[in-house]
Amino acid sequence: MDTLASQISHKTLDRITSHLGLTEVTGKDGGAFLPLTAAAFGNIPAGSFRLWDGGNKLLKLVYTGIAVEAIGLDSHMIFAFTKPESKVPTFTLDSVYTRMPPDTDPNFPDGGDMYAFHLDLVPACDLGVNEAYMQRCYRPLTECQAGVLDADGVFAAQLSPMQRAIMSPWMLAQRTTTEAYEQQIFPAAGLYTDHWLGLLDEGLDAMPINGDYGAERNAANRKLIFNREIDPVWNKIDMMLGADVSNFMIDVLRSQQVEDEATV
Repeated sequence: MDTLASQISHKTLDRITSHLGLTEVTGKDGGAFLPLTAAAFGNIPAGSFRLWDGGNKLLKLVYTGIAVEAIGLDSHMIFAFTKPESKVPTFTLDSVYTRMPPDTDPNFPDGGDMYAFHLDLVPACDLGVNEAYMQRCYRPLTECQAGVLDADGVFAAQLSPMQRAIMSPWMLAQRTTTEAYEQQIFPAAGLYTDHWLGLLDEGLDAMPINGDYGAERNAANRKLIFNREIDPVWNKIDMMLGADVSNFMIDVLRSQQVEDEATV
């Protein structure tokens, strides 16, 4: 499906992979690391789970694309994981197109095209005790975030307090009209991406950090982010792709290594 959700995702993927010169880890046939099929719809092709080796500056980049025309769904998720010992935040962008029936969302009473997105730099440490880290990594995003939140056609997504707590306060997680998505979210994604790449190039090695950071905290944070009890989207993926596939995806997203083959 060629939607704004797929366009912004592939634009962001191209920006990150070209800037860092990343190498994609392919499947046995030379294609995507793991082609996806929708078990719930007769095992029809439903997208791909792709993986890039992060090289010197990044641990790995993971992309999930799920598109099922029959239900009007086009969903894309990018996680660019920094190395476990890195102080640089992890970059994430979710972008989703949904063809909604009427009377399912008060902001879209007539149904039709709805876009949703999640954009953030996931902190590598406790922001509550690291002012310098917030100033360097997040303050430059403040004006952009405020502009998106105040724009016409942008509505709050339905996230729990726990989902918000494991990300950053500069997270954007909204639903939008088509017009707002094109006018607001494309520029915001570009700004967050470019700012994050600048942090990655800088490295933040000299940044003083109070409290825990590193591999142990990184693993604990990812265990919460990719968690069925906290994020109910995984239950939907179970039903669509099968629990064995979603379990494998969660394992890859949680792990602190670059997998060399899909074992599902």
